[in-house]
Amino acid sequence: MSGNDKLESIIQVPRADRKGVKLVLERPSGVLNTVAMRLVISGKMQGQERRQLHSDVFTGEGTIPLPDDFLPTAAQGWVRAVFSVADPTGAGARFLQRATLVFEKGQKEALWDDFSLQQGAVADFITLTWTVVE
Repeated sequence: MSGNDKLESIIQVPRADRKGVKLVLERPSGVLNTVAMRLVISGKMQGQERRQLHSDVFTGEGTIPLPDDFLPTAAQGWVRAVFSVADPTGAGARFLQRATLVFEKGQKEALWDDFSLQQGAVADFITLTWTVVE
């Protein structure tokens, strides 16, 4: 992690404007070597249990729509993208991973991690968290 990371943010969006939300994931840029990643997107709105919204191998850029029955349900909560980074050969990696939470009416918030996995390390995580408030 470097000083250039933006791993979390608070974004203010009225409940009525929280439908049609998607998470736009950019292709990692940098040196990945033999790294493989899995992506889990979860969230929790006030008064609810934590909810898993997506879980799959991350192969590069993509857009993941969030369910319309999730974000509008409470005054505040969060959406979190966790990338599990595995390096079976221990070659190490250094890359930039960006993701943007995009609302239907155009409001968006980008987060990123200038990620470094040291040579010899076999696994680590990237965690990006958006807190959504009214």
